[in-house]
Amino acid sequence: MKKIAKAISLLLAMIFMFSGLTVSVFAAGEDELTVNVYDGFAVVSACRKTASGVIDIPSEKNGVPVTQISDGSFSDCNKITQVNIPESVTKVGKNAFNSCVALEKITFSGNECTIGESAFAHCSALTDISLPSSLKAIPENAFYDCGSLTEISIPDTVETIGKEAFRICTGISQFNIPVSVKTIGKNAFLGCTSVTSYNVAEENAVYSSIDGVLYGPYSSSVTDKTLIQYPVEKNDVSYTVQAGTLVIGDYAFGGNESVASVTLPDGLKKIDSYAFNECKALASVNIPSTVTKIGSLAFGKCTALKKITISASVTDFGSAFYMSGLTDVTIENGVKTVSAKAFEGCTALESVVLPESVEKIDFGAFYGCSALKTVEIPESVTTIGTNAFAGCSALKLIVVKDSYAHTYAETNSIAYEFKGSDAPENPSTTKPTEKPSETNPITPPTTQKTIVSVSVEKLPAKTNYIYKEAIDASGLELEVVYSDGSREIIKDGYEISPATCTERGTQTVTVEYEGKTAEFNISVSFAWWQWIIWILALGFLWY
Repeated sequence: MKKIAKAISLLLAMIFMFSGLTVSVFAAGEDELTVNVYDGFAVVSACRKTASGVIDIPSEKNGVPVTQISDGSFSDCNKITQVNIPESVTKVGKNAFNSCVALEKITFSGNECTIGESAFAHCSALTDISLPSSLKAIPENAFYDCGSLTEISIPDTVETIGKEAFRICTGISQFNIPVSVKTIGKNAFLGCTSVTSYNVAEENAVYSSIDGVLYGPYSSSVTDKTLIQYPVEKNDVSYTVQAGTLVIGDYAFGGNESVASVTLPDGLKKIDSYAFNECKALASVNIPSTVTKIGSLAFGKCTALKKITISASVTDFGSAFYMSGLTDVTIENGVKTVSAKAFEGCTALESVVLPESVEKIDFGAFYGCSALKTVEIPESVTTIGTNAFAGCSALKLIVVKDSYAHTYAETNSIAYEFKGSDAPENPSTTKPTEKPSETNPITPPTTQKTIVSVSVEKLPAKTNYIYKEAIDASGLELEVVYSDGSREIIKDGYEISPATCTERGTQTVTVEYEGKTAEFNISVSFAWWQWIIWILALGFLWY
């Protein structure tokens, strides 16, 4: 036994002196933390889930500086209220403080420190944080769902504000964007429902603010001038978009309940998804003749919007007017397709006349338009998608005799009448008695929406594990994007792999749903007893 003890002691000494393997030790005075000591530096790798109150990150351990807070190290520590980060720390990892729901304050003593993606996401009680003064980037989802944060000072060294960096920061009333910022990711301020203005430094060469409205390039790959964000709490009744604007961005006006009239400029190319979604006061908006695409739910749930003209240049407007208040729709000659789910749920819409240019009515185009009485379909239409008129209980189609639409109405038992000089004196308004010829049948296509992509909307409740522990996906939510532009949050029905923790450190977990995959990371470490077994095993082998 003495020989075995000597062997183990020698092995431990060699590990500390020469190897890059980590050994967990408790920081002096901070029994809640696990600090891994490496050759020349140390890393905070975990915090006990039972930890509460104020946590002081040590500046050194065993004579070496503590330089990092590792990925997910404090994730779900839901009782800690304050974390003090010393000057020695130069990196805060991904998800480091994710879902620390009681965390109210974070202090950085140093100026040089980087912050990982989702570092403070879902810290719903966070009210006080001063970012390092030399910070270069606020990464993706950094402050996602920090609803108690009422203000934040962005250092004048920051060059990048990542995608959805401040999403659902519902307490912040204004953002001041310094001259240094060169890139703002998509939906960086999505769901910031208290914002009254976005203020950009006048010397900023990339972005600008005009009367509190944020303008700039659409993305790093698309440099078109874009109206990025109109403040949700801006209370102007009318607004004229700046000349030269080519894109109205995702969610640009989304959720604003004051603006009733918006004037869009000539030359505008695109109105992106959710651009005016749930603008409940919006009653008047023009679509310039230069617009080619209107994104999904661009005017979704705009219940005050009664009249719209869709310009001849528009090639796609899938689900753009979902559940809006439309009663009067004009589709200009030149439009070739009534896009999928374009008018789904428009329960006030009673009549639509399609121009001679229309060739296709895509699936679900008028789905659930329960008040729709007539749709005039030209002879040019040769395709009508699945459920194009489902739920239109009062509908009568006005068709050209012997046209595709005529046969479609008969095949699907939809009441119809003929238009034109050759129309019978008493056209059919009931179910037809004849069926299409068996030798020349015309069957509407069966177009189905498909899944384009899935992504992780919300991380699982548990993201820190011990080696070989089974992975628990409880609380994981996926966002599914469909081919028609619609989106859905999925909370079950997916599969994860691997099923157990097989890698120490950061392990990537793959989620599969309906053939599409997404990924998220978890943190894996040895438990104390696993370290003992591992060391004993190596000791015996060495001996």
